[in-house]
Amino acid sequence: MKKSILFAALLGSVLFFSCSKDNDDKGICESCELIGVPITACDNGDGTVSISSGGNSETISEEELGGLSPEDYVKGICSAGDLDFGEAN
Repeated sequence: MKKSILFAALLGSVLFFSCSKDNDDKGICESCELIGVPITACDNGDGTVSISSGGNSETISEEELGGLSPEDYVKGICSAGDLDFGEAN
């Protein structure tokens, strides 16, 4: 009997905490690779975006993105790796 009450209490708390902050339009992460290094930008849902690369992470405001979405910001960074500067003479 004690085990079933404990199990029910544990199950209830797990369901409560797992559903306490559901927000489908935030927490979305976009990523790509630049010279083999993964770069990820995640919308934190509070007006900030976390940018991670090479084991380092920085949180910046959406204003600092200059109006870009996290997806466009990451694409802009990674497209820099696609630039062809030609051969040096």
